[in-house]
Amino acid sequence: MSAALPFAALVFAFACAGCSGSVDYLFDEAGAPSADAAAQSGDGGASADGSATPTLPSGPPSCANGRRDGDETDVDCGGALCPTCPLGGSCAQAADCVSFECGADGRCRNDNGCADGTREGFGATASYPDIAACAGGWSLPGLVDTRAPACGRAAGNASQNPSGKDCNVADLCQVGWHVCEDASEVKTRSGGNGCAGAAFAAGAQVFFVVRQSGPGGAMCGEGENDIFGCGTVGAAPDATTCGVLDRFSHDLCSQLPATWACGSGDTSEASAVRKTAAANGGVLCCRN
Repeated sequence: MSAALPFAALVFAFACAGCSGSVDYLFDEAGAPSADAAAQSGDGGASADGSATPTLPSGPPSCANGRRDGDETDVDCGGALCPTCPLGGSCAQAADCVSFECGADGRCRNDNGCADGTREGFGATASYPDIAACAGGWSLPGLVDTRAPACGRAAGNASQNPSGKDCNVADLCQVGWHVCEDASEVKTRSGGNGCAGAAFAAGAQVFFVVRQSGPGGAMCGEGENDIFGCGTVGAAPDATTCGVLDRFSHDLCSQLPATWACGSGDTSEASAVRKTAAANGGVLCCRN
């Protein structure tokens, strides 16, 4: 050895005199850190063989750093603090998902159809994958033209907002679903069974509306007179024009429970309808 080792290196060598295998000194003969020491420091430098040394992530967990950290269930989403994950994202529970549905495979899904994750009709999802009866209220009036959700789908009888404060009809449907348009869509989405496939709970006093309205006289068609759907309460609609739908409101929702409020005009129920509580039904939702 052409020069004396620094004291620290001598101490290290003495301490490891009984070690098996080779020992790489962490200092060169001049007392400076060796190339091996720089490579082992994790500072992103080059290792002795010239390859790049990876730099470990730094900084506290964040919902906007492009990686999964903290209690996130997927990258920058899920968990207690970050936004909900999109469809297909990893999840641990329903609250991790924008659809409020975490599948058995640990992925966010939207097979339920209802924003709160519970169906009140067409409950056999395997038989009815594209239609669901979703109970709950909404405070913002209207049925035909209220298509964009108003409260982020924070609605439904099993939600934290069962009366639907600041919500409209669209908020009752899950992401990727919408309020069913009319008798034709209900027939298609239910495999031809229509309201007969809903299988509402025994003794339930419910009505589930679609966007269908009409000109009056219990008929389905153009206009804003009356509202139509499926249920166990309500009057019988015109069978010729309403097809598979089996109930309608009649004037000012007089044939529906008091939770249904249809304004003061007996020819414009579809533009005025609100539902003041979770009980007695809601809407029929169809998959997009």
